Amino acid sequence: MTKTPAKSTTPKTARLMYGNGADWFYATGIRASDPALWFCDSKGRVHLPVSERDVAEYMAFARADFIVGWPEIRAALKKAGQPFNMVNVVTWLLAKDKAAEVVEVPRDFPAGFYVKLVEAGVPLRVVEGSFFAARSIKTADEIKKLAAAQRANEQGMEHAFGILRACKIGKDKRLRWQGSVLTSEALGQEMNAFLLRQGCMGFNGGPIVGCGVYGAMPHGGHGPLRPHELIVIDSFPTHRNGYCGDLTRTVVKGKPTDWQRMVYGTVLEAQKLALGLIKPGVNGAEIHRAVGRFFERAGFPAGADSKGRPQGFFHGLGHAVGLEVHDMGAGMGGADAVLRVGSVTSVEPGLYYPSTTTLNGVKGGPGGCRIEDVVVVTATGYKNLTKLDKKNWVIE
Repeated sequence: MTKTPAKSTTPKTARLMYGNGADWFYATGIRASDPALWFCDSKGRVHLPVSERDVAEYMAFARADFIVGWPEIRAALKKAGQPFNMVNVVTWLLAKDKAAEVVEVPRDFPAGFYVKLVEAGVPLRVVEGSFFAARSIKTADEIKKLAAAQRANEQGMEHAFGILRACKIGKDKRLRWQGSVLTSEALGQEMNAFLLRQGCMGFNGGPIVGCGVYGAMPHGGHGPLRPHELIVIDSFPTHRNGYCGDLTRTVVKGKPTDWQRMVYGTVLEAQKLALGLIKPGVNGAEIHRAVGRFFERAGFPAGADSKGRPQGFFHGLGHAVGLEVHDMGAGMGGADAVLRVGSVTSVEPGLYYPSTTTLNGVKGGPGGCRIEDVVVVTATGYKNLTKLDKKNWVIE
């Protein structure tokens, strides 16, 4: 006697997004200027309902099985006696997928829209992790795009170096460029104008340009730039291909002190240590902790200054980079994260001292130093997507 196969208890699942961010671009390959719907039915077929304005573009460029124009949906809803709105568009799509028992949405799904859909009887379920787990591992094509983004980023950084080389040191101990005091804000604006000409389409609030005490704030940057002080420059634009670069260099315009040379050299050694530990199967948190131990042994413990401000190495060693500057995937911070072939992460050790500090018998500061590259994990270790020099950090 044959047995009847057990009925599957796994519900038939559809998926829904409403937005225009990184997940949307990843799924469709096209950018939406306004939030838009993406619906994947229980058979894995993607439906994109779009306005008359966008139909032709979506047909030409978007990844989807069905491009559905609003006129068709309006006519169907009107026939059913329903007004045209996004809730009814979703229920119309779901009605076409009679097998779907639950609709998954990402954890950043708009709360107000979520409530309205639930009230309309749509069986939603929030996906707590990544909506597209594959985003954490980059394909060969994505790695090429990341390399292109980093190459443009390097050109922007070299442009900043050129401006610093052209600066004069004023009697007021400030850097002057084209007759005016050069500020953190002005140098950042010049970098972004250059990057825009290289095809970058967004700057994610950057770059960060911090000098002296502001350089001791990993995300700080304000006011005039001064000679003979550490200047931290962190740039993280979005390339026109959709992928982000992330790059930090620390320089001195003028003559560095012994304290600055010691701090810079130690950070550079820490990055070399971290790079040497990268390979598939390694926990990124272990590399982060190894760098922390290195700094401690070298005489640069983490802690706080007399005003309670953090000093030393106190942030994550690295984060995933991709369609977002802080992307989904394994990085190298405090949380466990196993590196895999195709993981892309920044490697950015830093030391920060917001007040005058004696380190290994050498007095100096305030100031900070960070050096950052972006690498991809390979079967044998890693490939550095960053080519910009790190040794010529003193600008005459």
